[in-house]
Amino acid sequence: MRIVIGVLLLVLLVIILRVGELYTQLARYQRYWDMVNKKPIGDNDLVYVAFGDSAAQGVGASRPDKGYVGLLVRQMAGEQDSPVHVINLSKSGAKVSDVLQSQLPAYESLNISNPQVITIDIGANDILSFAPDRFRAQMDELLGKLPQNTIMADIPSFKGSRLGGHEDTVVKANGIMRELAPKYGIRLVDLYERVAENHGLRTFGGDFFHPSDYGYKSNWEKVFSQA
Repeated sequence: MRIVIGVLLLVLLVIILRVGELYTQLARYQRYWDMVNKKPIGDNDLVYVAFGDSAAQGVGASRPDKGYVGLLVRQMAGEQDSPVHVINLSKSGAKVSDVLQSQLPAYESLNISNPQVITIDIGANDILSFAPDRFRAQMDELLGKLPQNTIMADIPSFKGSRLGGHEDTVVKANGIMRELAPKYGIRLVDLYERVAENHGLRTFGGDFFHPSDYGYKSNWEKVFSQA
């Protein structure tokens, strides 16, 4: 009995340490992208702009550049003859309203002409306080303001995560996004289905919600790169 209790306490300690480490990532990863964003754009650079929430920050991965934004940068750099300059305007905890109120104005203030690649993941943080009419109105406004070459992911499946009980709400929110996206010519990639089909302990970070290195590479990078 003492051995069992000891093992359980050890497991609990490991979980606490992993979750604690994950939440220290929020500030560290934001600082990383803030520094990246300050770099000047080269004359021959391919410009990639990222909007979104903690997933675009790479939270859950072992390094910020091992999230899907960093993975896409490396993939594009390998495919192009020119360097890739990324501007990551995402914020951990962001909701649809935050992109409208903060991230899009920040993008407009940069006066970037015709970035070649734009991605966004948003909506997961709206699920716990989901109100269909409000979500529809905000998403409609957002889609109308995003550049038409934007690639948007729908909200990933919560299956297997600590928020798995909200799956029905995710499906409703994604239905709204799929209904509205064609109206504005926004490409919506099916992240939900990919994550639902390929989820497990290996795909989650220490908080059992954000993706791990493997989750970002096998799910998030995969769907964005195929758009």
